[in-house]
Amino acid sequence: MSILETPRVIFGGSISWDPIVTNNYPNFYDESTSWTVFEPNQTVEQFREVAISSDSIIGDGNWNPHGTHRSGFYDTEISGMDIGKGVDKADSFVGSPVNFMGMLVDCEPYGAYTSQLFFDQISFGIAGGCRIFAPRTARFTARYINFCRLPRPVYNFAASVASVVWQSSFAKADGLQIDAYDSTVLRLLAEAMNNDDVLGLTVRFNAYSTHYYGAGSSDQIAALEQTLVDNLAGGGFQPNPARSKIVGVVGLWRKGEPAHEPGDRAMISVQKVINNKCPGKFVATAHARLDNNTLTVDMANSISETDLQETKQNLGNLLFSAKDPVSGKETPLGGIDYSQYDRDAYQKSAGIVTLQLNSDQAKAAKDGNLQMNGADGTPYLSEQIFRALPNNPNLYIDFGESRTTDVLVLNKGVPAKSGIKVAMVLDGSSTTSPATAVTNPDGIATFNIRGVKGQVEGYLLIPNPDSSSPTTINTQTTTYMYIRTYPGNDTIAELEPTWENVYKYCLSNWNAMAPCMDNWLDLQNEAQVKAYGQMIKQLTDPANFESFRFMPVTRDMTQVERKLLYDFLDGVGSGGNLKSLDKMTTVKSKKSLSQAKLSRRMRRAK
Repeated sequence: MSILETPRVIFGGSISWDPIVTNNYPNFYDESTSWTVFEPNQTVEQFREVAISSDSIIGDGNWNPHGTHRSGFYDTEISGMDIGKGVDKADSFVGSPVNFMGMLVDCEPYGAYTSQLFFDQISFGIAGGCRIFAPRTARFTARYINFCRLPRPVYNFAASVASVVWQSSFAKADGLQIDAYDSTVLRLLAEAMNNDDVLGLTVRFNAYSTHYYGAGSSDQIAALEQTLVDNLAGGGFQPNPARSKIVGVVGLWRKGEPAHEPGDRAMISVQKVINNKCPGKFVATAHARLDNNTLTVDMANSISETDLQETKQNLGNLLFSAKDPVSGKETPLGGIDYSQYDRDAYQKSAGIVTLQLNSDQAKAAKDGNLQMNGADGTPYLSEQIFRALPNNPNLYIDFGESRTTDVLVLNKGVPAKSGIKVAMVLDGSSTTSPATAVTNPDGIATFNIRGVKGQVEGYLLIPNPDSSSPTTINTQTTTYMYIRTYPGNDTIAELEPTWENVYKYCLSNWNAMAPCMDNWLDLQNEAQVKAYGQMIKQLTDPANFESFRFMPVTRDMTQVERKLLYDFLDGVGSGGNLKSLDKMTTVKSKKSLSQAKLSRRMRRAK
């Protein structure tokens, strides 16, 4: 991806995460039906009480039943820039704030692989001064989740051990604005926008070292969990956001590069993580770019920390080489020592390292396969030549809807030619015949998708598939996408749009799951819902699906529920129940959770 060329802007700071996590659990939510799970005759108030009980929060890890889903940067600023001479702070843009607020939403609520940030804009700098103002082109998507980033014994909450690559890109055609003034790096970025090959800017950041309950150590967790339970029982609004450190980069977005995830040469982690047990020495997947005699490697997600002070694991010298795919000859390309990837170096460069090559090394790097080993010969990273990346990593479709989705195949980081076969393999399935498509001259393979039942499914995207191809998603080694199909329900569609039906079979769903809504709109108050009817229609309009304020924030309202709500708001119908749907008030899922088992364990395990 072009953040690995210069000019680029470097930033760092922190981000908060405030999602409702009640819907992560099958006993509270059925992701296939998109329904809150009510016990027989259970009221919304009773559901909320169970969701905030000590058994729920402490036993099952439902750490934020009053969340808002908001995730925002704080204490985040431009920390440096690189115009091709190394990281430097000598620019008027350095020290400027970075402002971002998004909604954290999982396409698959049960799992940990489908996080997204829906937002409207991001800004670097201050209006009236040096600034990048970037209206949304596409949501931020989480990729390359590294569950070996922080040792589990240090901090015992499952997601705290992980780090995540987040990326989105911003088209100059969508209102991207660069106000350079006296900033050299902004002037160079602005000038690059005149290049027809440049689509806009890409923002990539790595989130790591996540803390829960405001705890500084695992020893504090139990007491803080109980404090939250007590506060919730005492009433009022009690959000409980988690917080992570971030480092990030802003760079050019060029034609042929994916918007949502790294698209440069993929140096894949070669170590095995078995049963969630990380090896003592682990290096997560990195991405590299070769420009003339410069090899630039993004290792923002790669090297683990050893403690809560973010001390980097010392693996000694790390050596890069290029291996000839025919002869097997290895050409050394140079290396980095610990001072070039320790905590200070990491925060200074956002994990990007650069090697200067001579002409022979550059040729070997271009023609060969990149790899990285330890000085003791331990293999850590090896290049995977072909990668298939979805243009829509988390796809939402309605029941009965037919859609096409494109997959970009890259060959060493550039679009492949025509004729490459790509398989879309259902995660965990070794028997189902996968769908296949073949790339066109732009390296794009197009798949036809049809929503046949309510479900959330993950799919691996395999270029040049064969009998040895993987069949299970691995966030470090495989590319993948998820498809969420909203269920159809003819019975709800036949209901009269009375308040009783609208509340029971539509609004109570989110009233139970999202207590935070009480701060803005009382969903069980008919008069309020009617008074704000036009606003509700605007917020729930599918045309505004990508918007920060779209409702419900979880993006799980079905077509029939929306129609029932809109008919009520528009005064359609004469009232009266046509049918009783009491059987739907108990929808506890008994299905096997075979889909993405690892993903779901990583969300819930402590």
